[in-house]
Amino acid sequence: MSYSRSYKATIAVHYSGSVSYPASEHGGTKSYSGTAYEDVYVDIDVDTAPFDRSVGQCTNKVDVLTGAVVATEAAQVASIKQKAQQVGDTIVNGFFSTVKFEIDTQITELTKRVDALLLDMHEKQNKLIALREQMEKDYHRTADRYGNIFGQLDKELENRVHLLDQPVFMAAGDMFNAEERFMSSDILNVVALAGKENAMLDAQIGTALAKKHARVALNEANTFLCKKKATELTLAACKIDDATEQKYYAPVCCASLTNEHNVQEMQTYSSEFLPKNVSQKLTQSVEINDVPNVSNEDKENIDLYFRNLLNESHADSEHASRVKNIISKLYSTL
Repeated sequence: MSYSRSYKATIAVHYSGSVSYPASEHGGTKSYSGTAYEDVYVDIDVDTAPFDRSVGQCTNKVDVLTGAVVATEAAQVASIKQKAQQVGDTIVNGFFSTVKFEIDTQITELTKRVDALLLDMHEKQNKLIALREQMEKDYHRTADRYGNIFGQLDKELENRVHLLDQPVFMAAGDMFNAEERFMSSDILNVVALAGKENAMLDAQIGTALAKKHARVALNEANTFLCKKKATELTLAACKIDDATEQKYYAPVCCASLTNEHNVQEMQTYSSEFLPKNVSQKLTQSVEINDVPNVSNEDKENIDLYFRNLLNESHADSEHASRVKNIISKLYSTL
């Protein structure tokens, strides 16, 4: 679109210089300077019709190019989307195919391994069953053998006991026969009639004995308390209340034993309040020749103590009774 513009501007022009004139009374050179102002008017006419026609033609061409670019871009986007879908499908299918192949391969390997393990377990089970059956047979055979041995030992022990205490068993048999005859005779009625008087007499005698035993018990309790007090006083006088290092002595038992290979070895047994390594140190330090021979008096005391301890033990079962008899037999052979 054509248009016109008018512009006005004031221009300032600076000037300076010098003028020379001939020599005279006042001759010489004279300088001058100053500024001159001038108004300038400019009219401008701009014809834009050719440019406007060019812009219109360019706009049409740009619109055509824009349409072509948009169509090309749409086609490219559709092609990229299609190719991306194909690539994605190929990758996914290939991944799942690979995973499926790996899983099938592992399943096959694990199936073969499980079959091999099951076969091995089955063979081991058969071996264990056979071993258990063999152990059961060995156990029953050993149990029968030892049962026969202990049965024979019990029978032999019973025969020896009857042989040693034959007078006692004979007296017990005679007393049993006499008791049977007494119970079957008429003298039992006479005994029953005299039982009342005998019971009264026994009650009186028992009362007197109870009083006597009570008096004896009181005297023994008094004696015990006196001895206890004296013992406490003695211990109080013997104790040392001192924090210095002291030396204590404790009994230790040393025994020379012969094992099943007829080899002598030393065994030591210490008190419970001593350290646990005392027995081991004593075993290493004590020689067999250092153990003195036991005197006859000590042997008698040991024999008496052992037999009293064995008689005081109670056999609550057949097994305990058999063990007790075997211990007595083994001690008698020493």
